[in-house]
Amino acid sequence: MEIVFLNRFERSFGKADVERGQVFIGEHQGIWSSGWHSVPEQGADGQETWYEGTSWEELLASFRHGVARRMKEGYRPLLDGMLEDSPFWERRQQLASLLHCYADRHANEDTVAPLRHWRRAKATEEKRSAYLIATNRELHLVAVFLPRTPEELGQLPGFGKTKVEKYGAELLELVSALPREHDFPLQWVENAISEEQLSEWIFLQKEEKYGKSVSLVQEKKRLLTGIRQGSSLADLEKELGLTRRMLVERIDRLDEEGYDVLPLVDQELSAVDEGEIRQAESAMQELGDRYLKPLYQRLYASEAAGGGAGQAEQQYEKLRMIRIRYRRQRQSSAV
Repeated sequence: MEIVFLNRFERSFGKADVERGQVFIGEHQGIWSSGWHSVPEQGADGQETWYEGTSWEELLASFRHGVARRMKEGYRPLLDGMLEDSPFWERRQQLASLLHCYADRHANEDTVAPLRHWRRAKATEEKRSAYLIATNRELHLVAVFLPRTPEELGQLPGFGKTKVEKYGAELLELVSALPREHDFPLQWVENAISEEQLSEWIFLQKEEKYGKSVSLVQEKKRLLTGIRQGSSLADLEKELGLTRRMLVERIDRLDEEGYDVLPLVDQELSAVDEGEIRQAESAMQELGDRYLKPLYQRLYASEAAGGGAGQAEQQYEKLRMIRIRYRRQRQSSAV
């Protein structure tokens, strides 16, 4: 195997005790591999293979996930910049990271629960996704730091002027009766979180982030394999455990990335009336194919009033599929 990248890591225990290891990326006859192994003086114990295969995308995701896990355990690279971040001592000055770290360490589900309930109700009322109202992290910040005024709420990451004006009064009311033992402004958090605690928190976030990347890459691989093998959307639903809507969105994204998803698209559209497809293509030619809502309103407005959410979902699914084929046909004719 030819080593194309190697970096040594160290973890200190006291002044004299140091554990060392190496991360590597190698290649042999078109097969990529990455992993971790102890330095020679410490033997072969702890050797791990993180990835072995032909996909550079999957290799990179697995490599970053493994590096983040080792850095969360306290190892530090001799060559910095392993996770595309600024140096740790620069991140240490960022108050937002400190606030999130402190909130995660002091989160109380009993305090967060009413905020989650409020968010669900607000999302239903506004017909928006819950995370657009407030993310889980933002709710944790409110529950831990317990702001009393709009100005204090605005000091929390994620709460800009628009969000404070729109939701501030309701959020402040929800936490107004809870006892608070600290003050604003929140610079005191810099002394409440040690560098070791912040470091562990940062690399835990990285481990989770790159772990999700690994899962998404593997999911993408299985999805493409299923398409090549002639699977239907119903087959892929069962195999991948995704909802039909999530599958269609991922297929749309794969098409944008240049992957061939037409076998699946043609299979799904074979059950759709040709006249309906031609009407949709004509609307795309007239209105453009970037946004689906104008197309939906043009083609299905008369049905929308009498149909439920399920019918609208099916119609949007058809439009996504028709749009994929429409775009591919336009590209072919332009060549």
